[in-house]
Amino acid sequence: MTVLPAGRVLTPAEIEGGLADGSLFDHSAWRLETLDWYTSPVTEARLARFLAGEQVTAAERAGWLSMLRRDAAAGKTLARVHVIAEPLTDYLRYELACYESSAAAGEDIRILPAELGAELGVPGFDFWLFDETWVALQHYAERGRWLGAQVISDPYFVAEARRWRDAAMSRAIPLDAYQAERSAA
Repeated sequence: MTVLPAGRVLTPAEIEGGLADGSLFDHSAWRLETLDWYTSPVTEARLARFLAGEQVTAAERAGWLSMLRRDAAAGKTLARVHVIAEPLTDYLRYELACYESSAAAGEDIRILPAELGAELGVPGFDFWLFDETWVALQHYAERGRWLGAQVISDPYFVAEARRWRDAAMSRAIPLDAYQAERSAA
């Protein structure tokens, strides 16, 4: 089992590297996303192309998709719930387009309407829950610029994270159903 020291702050490169090489978790990774905009130089360039009418391609996301397929083949699960308010930001429209290839590669992606998230007591911050045993609490600067993640292994907080996950997953809408609802509207 992957064990990291509590309180350690992981850089974005460490999280991305640990996901890419499979070392961050042994069985399951679950993410709660709450922001309506995440940014990085790569994301900004891709978003600009998307807003100019280009489609999101699997080629530009090849590393992530390869990791998802590898983990699924190894029996690992990767899932997320994104808490979303309507109307969607330009970024969220782009991210939903990205999610389609991630779901096809094996990630369980669900959408939770923001008002329902509030009713369920889902927190307003992002985190990863790894192997049911530790949390990477995400930290962001302005406009969703990722700074890193704090490792939390306190049993009470981890139990709360599992409760938040279970509540969110129980009421979140699978990505394909959410997309169908949006198309029909």
